[in-house]
Formats: sequence, structure tokens, C-alpha cells
Amino acid sequence: MTDEPQAVALVRRFFERIKAGRFDDAIDLLADDVFYHNVPRPEIRGRESARSFPRAFGVGGRIRADWQLLRIAQDRDTVLTERLDVFTHQNGSRIVLPTLGSMRVAGGAITEWRDCFDLASFERQAAPMRD
Repeated sequence: MTDEPQAVALVRRFFERIKAGRFDDAIDLLADDVFYHNVPRPEIRGRESARSFPRAFGVGGRIRADWQLLRIAQDRDTVLTERLDVFTHQNGSRIVLPTLGSMRVAGGAITEWRDCFDLASFERQAAPMRD
């Protein structure tokens, strides 16, 4: 196997940290002024805002994130991912969400992060997780 490009390695490390439950360590790989967009949700700017968005949903608390990286590819400074994002609530309910992602890497950090998913499917599956 050949050495992996640096941008791909960084994005892979990001998802490995998420999968290991090291959410804050993963978010630390984002640039301070990262552009984060969970399409079709509103855009978010800044690392701390990107950190707080999933936390507000419960990730790292009552919800465990297991984002499974299925495929990864790079075009110049952009890394594309195909994933299966699994969220498991402490009550046992789960969200299983096919997700396509795009991350731009510059200066050793993720500067843009976009994820596309089916919001209706997410909301339907999230209903049992509401406290």
C-alpha cells in the first residue's frame, strides 16, 4: 500500500476520533474559522460553533456517534467521503443515516466541512430520541 495523501489522512483521522468517542479531539482538527454546513440545515462558522452544534443534539452525552467511513477520495484540496452515520441514544434507539461529505483541507486543518443527508429520514428516526 502506498502512503496516503496528507489531506486524506487528516480526514480519516477526524472520523477515527469520532468513532473512538473522542469528539472534542476530532473537532480540534478543524480550522478556527471553519465553514460547516449540514445541508439542508443552516451554515455554521467557527470551530467552537461546529463543536456546539452536535453537542446540542446530545452527541458525546446521551447520544453516541459512530460515523462509519465507507469510501474516501481526494480531488486537489478537497476530500470526499461516503459514510454511514449511526447515532445511538442511551434509550437504545438509533439513527442510521447515509451521508456524503466534502472537506477542504489547507494548512494542516479542515477549513470547510459539508455533509449532505436526507433530513426527513433523520427527523423520523430521531423522534424516539427526544426527551
